[in-house]
Amino acid sequence: MSARITVCFAAKGGQGRSIIAANLALLVARKAKRPPLVLDLDWLAGGSLASYLDLEPPPGHWGEVVRGEKPLHEAIASHESGLKLLAAPPAAEAFAPTPRELAGLFAQLSKEHDQIVVDTSFPSLASESARALLDLASALVVVVTPDVTALGATKAWLDHARSFHVAPERIHLVVNRTGVTEDVTAKDISEHLGRPLAAQIPYHTALLTSVNRGLPLVAFQPQHPAVAAIAQLGAKALSLPPVDLAGNLRRLVASPEAQGGRGSVTAPQDTPGGTAREVTPTTTVTALVPMRFTPAQAERLGELKREVHKELVEELKRFNMTLDALSDPKRKGEIRDQVVDVVASILDDMTNLPLNSRGDREALINDIANEAVGLGPLERHLSDPAVTEIMVNGPSKIYVERGGKLTLIPDTFTDEKQLRVVIDRIVAPLGRRVDESSPMCDARLPDGSRVNVIIPPLSLIGSTVTIRKFPERRLTVDDLMRFGALTGDMSQFIRCAVLAKLNIFISGGTGSGKTTLLNVMSGFIPADERIVTIEDAAELQLHQDHVISLESRPPNLEGQGAIHIRDLVRNSLRMRPDRIIVGEVRGGEALDMLQAMNTGHDGSLATGHANSPRDALARLETMVLMAGVDLPIRAIREQIAAAINLIVQVSRMKDGSRKITRISEVLGMESELIVMQDLFTFDQKTVNESGEVVGDFRYTGLMPHAAEQFERVGLKFGPGGIR
Repeated sequence: MSARITVCFAAKGGQGRSIIAANLALLVARKAKRPPLVLDLDWLAGGSLASYLDLEPPPGHWGEVVRGEKPLHEAIASHESGLKLLAAPPAAEAFAPTPRELAGLFAQLSKEHDQIVVDTSFPSLASESARALLDLASALVVVVTPDVTALGATKAWLDHARSFHVAPERIHLVVNRTGVTEDVTAKDISEHLGRPLAAQIPYHTALLTSVNRGLPLVAFQPQHPAVAAIAQLGAKALSLPPVDLAGNLRRLVASPEAQGGRGSVTAPQDTPGGTAREVTPTTTVTALVPMRFTPAQAERLGELKREVHKELVEELKRFNMTLDALSDPKRKGEIRDQVVDVVASILDDMTNLPLNSRGDREALINDIANEAVGLGPLERHLSDPAVTEIMVNGPSKIYVERGGKLTLIPDTFTDEKQLRVVIDRIVAPLGRRVDESSPMCDARLPDGSRVNVIIPPLSLIGSTVTIRKFPERRLTVDDLMRFGALTGDMSQFIRCAVLAKLNIFISGGTGSGKTTLLNVMSGFIPADERIVTIEDAAELQLHQDHVISLESRPPNLEGQGAIHIRDLVRNSLRMRPDRIIVGEVRGGEALDMLQAMNTGHDGSLATGHANSPRDALARLETMVLMAGVDLPIRAIREQIAAAINLIVQVSRMKDGSRKITRISEVLGMESELIVMQDLFTFDQKTVNESGEVVGDFRYTGLMPHAAEQFERVGLKFGPGGIR
């Protein structure tokens, strides 16, 4: 079995990778003897290749195939050129395919197609699936645009690829949109990345026109210079020999004990006659997943790691380097390469290693490198875009959240000491500490992920770490609509509420999506307004130009110098803000926030923990009392009723999805109570057989008290709802 697989990568979104993949596949279709296939593995984009080829809606997608819901031939779409397309699942059903699923998919596709072009959203090589895909690829087309952020991300990607010993001749570097700027030239890019360019694709509005029309540039303007550049790229990529697909897939097949994944896809093996056959569904592919050994092998492996680690320390001393210096994030990629080389040479000198394959050896090298310069067993899950949360319950248990569901993973820390080293690496760059005198800490990773740490004696099971990851791509309200979190009417209502400068409080439970929604809502704030954000640990990702981000500070080693959220809220009033955004209200800062909202800072946003809009009001009362100001309850409620206009309730449902379950308007005071009315609700009906929550979003039909403010920004209400 052989097939030539060309994989299109980009280190970050927006590089034009999918457009290049579509046009490259069409050029291949003109020369191939058998119909080539383009595989849309850009699972985060919800199937954009189908629209680029004007094949929307496609008859099916690979998600249905790997789950066993539809045979492959029924899921493939045919283009008029002869090109075949296997689309990605829609965004609402998005999931990352496992290595096992990828192997089974390619095993089936290669029976009918000699040429396969893959468009993928696996920019990180730490993902097992991305590593498996690289092993199967004949050529890797790496797309970069002439901007510094793309350049930096691509440099890191190439460095990472080199550490995994990806053959340089398989990588084809493509500069897209040349000519849009003179600040970064193609020559600059080639010199900075240390690689020759396989192609330069000039920017032209015809590219955007072709996308909008669903007519690839190859067909739309075949004489366009961009088509010539893509043809040049194709000639180079297709000149590489096809990979031994059967051999590579066989190497990815694990024992039945390593079984995992969603479906019962199959992978090929060589029969005595030399042809490929399908293996039973109990055989699974787990490319580059954590190594699995017998207890005796695992114990020997632990000893081996310790031996290598000691030798690594000694080797690094020869270069006047220590493992403490290796944690410098600015040099992490460069130094990690050195560590990988040193570890590989140490293993070369050892005998009787408890390793079953080259994959096991690479996994061991990366484990040791991750311990030396990264966050140990957490490193690969931090790079997995499907993982939204990581929970470490002591050194021997690590859980990850995917799609709202928690899973215990096989990775563990060697002991409590290794876990504490990782914790120190997280908090030390921020000037914070975790020890017995200060056993709790909030921090963040360089990518903005939020971290909470608590260690013994407060934690009785060993040190615990909770990491809340955030999407690499900032989500928009359209994304939330595709995920089923709200409707179009609710989206329009929220946008106009922000534009009308209503004060909005977002309430919800832990992990319900409050910060995500706050990020989305902040995107509606006009660019000409001055915004001050205040948080315990900075998480918000506002894209306006005029944003001042403030972060609280814990006490120093002497217990002095703490700056609390309340101090920052007070100080923000002297900074002439148009809007104040408080990331999470937990205590006495609630009083200062309410006073700010009542003194001309309309349009402010805040979040807080509560299970319902009514509970949110009660929580605000309690937090105001925590300020230590002796105020009667009625006075506090009057402050709340005058300050807060809307309460948006978000909830995490039983199936792991997040939804806006209520949008409630605060009307004022009647007697001793704050009066509210629900404007939008989510009414849950049932849970279907697959565990998904089924229900309806509903507009209650009530006229908002702030209708005049909405009308000023173009939103009107009538008997049928929003118009």
